[in-house]
Amino acid sequence: MKRFYIVFLVLSLVFFVLLHYSVWWSLAAIGAAMLFTVYHFYRTRLKGMQSRAFDLEKEVEELHLQLDSSISKEQKAYKEAERAKDMKRRLLATVNHEIRTPMNGMLGMTSLLVETPLSTDQREYVDTIRFCGESLLVTVNDILVSDILNFSKSDREGEELDKKDFEVRNCIKEVLMMFAGRIATGGPDLAYCMEAQVPEQVNGDRKRVSQVLMNLVENAVRHTEKGEILITVRSIVAASGGDNIPASIGLSFEVKDTGSGVPENKIGQLFKGISAQETVNAGASPGGLGLVVCKKLVELMGGTITVESQLNRGTTFTCRLFFAPALKTKYSPLNPGFSDAGKKIMVTGKGISDPARRLSEEFAKEFPLRILVAEDNAINQKLTLKVLAKLGYKAGLAENGKEVLEMADLEQYDVILMDVQMPVMDGLEATRMLRLCLTKQPVIIAMTANAMEGDQDECIQAGMDDYISKPVEINALLTRLEKWGTAINAKKLGRIEPA
Repeated sequence: MKRFYIVFLVLSLVFFVLLHYSVWWSLAAIGAAMLFTVYHFYRTRLKGMQSRAFDLEKEVEELHLQLDSSISKEQKAYKEAERAKDMKRRLLATVNHEIRTPMNGMLGMTSLLVETPLSTDQREYVDTIRFCGESLLVTVNDILVSDILNFSKSDREGEELDKKDFEVRNCIKEVLMMFAGRIATGGPDLAYCMEAQVPEQVNGDRKRVSQVLMNLVENAVRHTEKGEILITVRSIVAASGGDNIPASIGLSFEVKDTGSGVPENKIGQLFKGISAQETVNAGASPGGLGLVVCKKLVELMGGTITVESQLNRGTTFTCRLFFAPALKTKYSPLNPGFSDAGKKIMVTGKGISDPARRLSEEFAKEFPLRILVAEDNAINQKLTLKVLAKLGYKAGLAENGKEVLEMADLEQYDVILMDVQMPVMDGLEATRMLRLCLTKQPVIIAMTANAMEGDQDECIQAGMDDYISKPVEINALLTRLEKWGTAINAKKLGRIEPA
């Protein structure tokens, strides 16, 4: 800048000198001064802009470096979180499997022991062992399900529903029948009631509806010593899709019990993992975590769940869910569906929970089957073979998937009871190989301690036909054998294909 002033001063002196001698020279000097001024201004501005551009490029480069560093840290943190999540999931699956495997032997052998001649004291001891084992299983289920919920909450929000046609009545009956055997020797009555306006079929996620109802009934059974547990299904107003055909079907599922109830100031804590029993008795064992799962599943299906309760008078949980009309049946807004619509139907364990009647060799005569048991645990081998022997079956035994393939190649089996976790070759891989290699396909029933969310779907996708989780209830095994035995015998007679 100082140089500019010096040059400008010199030019001014030259200008006055030239002005003294000639006007033209003066004009020339003025033009030169103006050009020099413009040129200097341009150079100064250009340097300033170049300097600022350099500074901006430097800042942008620094920001890019910071952004790359931030992205790298986030990716590393995400990978670590995913790794930790996967490790936790595998840990839970391992714990679940390791607990269920010995419990299967314990509860199964207890069920067989009940059938033997016992004194009054001995029967009381056996019943206590069985009750404690079942209570432990419920607690394990609640703890594991709650823990899974904590780390899979974000995944569940984006999870898609498996919507299919299903019968509402059958869904409710199957849920209640799971508890009928447990309370057959004493406890509350189980019943359901469906209003006439409830359609016979709807389209929705049956699996999750059943899980919600099972958790609610489980909670009711746990806290109701006598009286009644009633599931009532009502039709509620839903949005219309035009042309008098509803776009969705609204159903209200009420699970009402006559149990201990919950104090009014504690009701808000029920869906936070605190059970009704805990609110009454602080020293009670942990429970009620299934209610947290219920709330999450109901919200996942776009519904709501509420609770009303009076201390020592009972509790009512109400789930409001919306379904699409069944795809394969014509929807009628006022479809009675059943002759007993609106009536209370009692559910008992008779016919399925009487092992003395069912565990006889007559069962094998009615449903003749060639059965192969795939199991690596010695206790579970003994238990399963004992139960099948009492039913009149002489089953084969394979201790791993490779032996299953070898034995299936030598003899044609109708049913294979397949464990999943086995040495040499697991049950999933063995199933895939059987589906590829055998001309005449057996019915493959998963009988496994893998009872975490998604395990059943994994078994079905591998090619299995059915699924039973351990500890295996004898009634559940009998039901599967009866179901597939009927289908296989009908197929042999050329009437129908197995379902």
